[in-house]
Formats: sequence, C-alpha cells, structure tokens
Amino acid sequence: MNEDYVCDPAWAAFGIGPKSSITPEDEVLIDYRYSLRRIDSLVRTADGEELIVEGKSELVVAKPPALAEGQTRLANIVVDFHSDGKSNVQVLPLAETAAEAQTASTPGRLPKATAKIRAGQPLTIVCWGDSVTCGGDATPGNRYPEVLEKMLKEKFPDAPIAVNVIAIGGSNSRQWLYPGDDQFKGQFDRIVAAKPDVVTIEFVNDFYGLGDPKDFDPTYEEILKRFRAIDAEIVLITPHFVHGMPRDHDNRPYVANLKRFAEKHDLALADASARWAHLWREGLPYITLLANNWNHPDDRGHRLFAEELIKCFEP
Repeated sequence: MNEDYVCDPAWAAFGIGPKSSITPEDEVLIDYRYSLRRIDSLVRTADGEELIVEGKSELVVAKPPALAEGQTRLANIVVDFHSDGKSNVQVLPLAETAAEAQTASTPGRLPKATAKIRAGQPLTIVCWGDSVTCGGDATPGNRYPEVLEKMLKEKFPDAPIAVNVIAIGGSNSRQWLYPGDDQFKGQFDRIVAAKPDVVTIEFVNDFYGLGDPKDFDPTYEEILKRFRAIDAEIVLITPHFVHGMPRDHDNRPYVANLKRFAEKHDLALADASARWAHLWREGLPYITLLANNWNHPDDRGHRLFAEELIKCFEP
C-alpha cells in the first residue's frame, strides 16, 4: 500500500499509487468483502406469543420489518455491520411514539404569512440551504421542500402556495453572504429576486464554523437584516443528526445558538434536531436514516424536516 496503490479505509476509496505499474487505462480486477446492516423486531402476536421477525439486510438504510396482522412491535434489534447477530447487537425498545416527541418548534411566529394564507393570497416560500435542501440522497418528490409544499397545500387548499429551492451543496451561510470570485458570487441575489414571503434556513454545514456566539451572532444578524429589508419572514431549522453524534441529545453549540437567536428575535424555529434526538425512543438508530451513512437524510429524515416546518405555519 502507498506504493502500488493508495487507500482511504474510512471512505472505501482507493487508486493508483506513485510506484504502480498500471495506468488508468488498464483493466483491474479486485476482490473485496463487505458487511450489511439489518434491523430485526421483537414482536408480540395476537395470542401473546413473542418472537423475532428478521428484517432485510441493507448496505446502509436498514428498516424494521413489516409486521403481520395482529403483531405488535416491542423492540427493534440492530444487527450492525460485522455483527454476529447474537452478542454484539443493539436492542432498542419502543418506549414512545413519534407523536410523543417534544420539540421546540414554534407556531405563531409567522404572522404575515399566516395572514396571507387565511386570506387566500399567494404565498412564496424559499428554502435556502446546502446539499440537504438540494435534496441530497432523498428520492424526487420526497425531499423536504417538496413534502412541505404538499403538506401546506393539503392544509390550506384555498391559498396559492409556491415553494422554491435555492441551495448549493456543500455550502454554508457565510459563503452566500460574503462571496469571493467563485460560484457564490451573486447567488444571494437569487433569493431576493424570488421575492419570498418566507425563507426557511437549513445549514447543517454551519455547525462546523458557527459554534462560538462571536462567530454565529454577526452572521445571523446579517441574515436577519437582509431578509427584514425585503420584508421576508424567516424560519430557522435546527439540523439533523450526522455520523458520530450521541443518540439522545444534540451537543452542537450551533444548535443552541439557533434556538437562542430565534428566542431573542422572536423568529420561527423548526426544531428538526429534537426529532432526531427522539428516534432512539421510537426504536430507530438515527444512523439508519442517513442515506450515505454520514450526513444526508433518507426520505424519512426529510419528512421530519417538513413535519417540524409545518408547525411554524400554525397561527
């Protein structure tokens, strides 16, 4: 290794090394092994018998198995990569339902938008953000801006509502605010040109550089100033969980900053993070909702964003 070939074990990537005798044009055959992830369920049947129903093995996004009529799911059993399925498994009892999740999402903080909806007037929403807002690895039609639009139109059928996505994968908010001579130059103007009534803001990438209030506050004060200048209301979205976090709480200072800032300025908050922190109590390891096993939610994860966002449109 590092001569004939180079390898990145963490990302399962490799290539030609500096002293290799092969070229990019050569055909190469490679043998490798990989492991899959599975979620089984402990269930109780209608006659009181308890048994384990095996789930389907998947590369990343394992899901609990479907149950037969009369069966009740008691716990999920996570058979993770390289597990023998016996001793090194994770058992997650179904302690609570999704409906019991407590979040800090805020109704009543979009007065102009809700007034327009009640009056049946057109409402334009811009979803601003990074690769997650772009859709990431979710399937078309199940990305959170699309799901939000469907929910809003179902809830308020008499109001013409348009949801537009203006986002760039891999970006953070500061790149949009203070672009150099690169792909971000003029990008913020696209949001202004859309004439939004509401802007939702999702930047999981901001947690890398905006944990300290002295960095966070000037950035988000600038965001607030710019959107108030165009009379747009905003919704701050707390980000989803990413690889390597605790399962039951969000320890990112950036998330605390978002909540503090929203409270200080009476801004709408869609607390998706709290939903992810509750997943383990629903019997789901949050990592199984990451389609790339790192930072892109699957369809279920995108729906969590929409479910918290829709709360903000309550009066």
